[in-house]
Amino acid sequence: MKASAVRKSAKEKAGAEQLATQLSEVELVFERKVGENEHLFGSVTSGDIAHQLEAKGFSIDRRKISLEEPLKTIGEYHVPVKLHREVTSHVKVTVKGDQPEAEAAATA
Repeated sequence: MKASAVRKSAKEKAGAEQLATQLSEVELVFERKVGENEHLFGSVTSGDIAHQLEAKGFSIDRRKISLEEPLKTIGEYHVPVKLHREVTSHVKVTVKGDQPEAEAAATA
């Protein structure tokens, strides 16, 4: 039984490592409404990230996305995804503001 468990764990780890290499190439972009000082109205949560990953063909539970707190500012983030006890991948997440072009031209 122990040998079987070791083989199963090794197989799961190999699958997780393969998925980790695929995830490291993924880039997610979120557009949110922005207020003053580039703070977002709302935020980007692990659920949002999991939903967009699912749309790209990856089935990852939101609880495996290690986001300490929701992303509330514009920027580029590397979010860790724990795929296995020993395998963690990082997904590049970019948060952009959705300022209309007319407002941007008026401020310029």
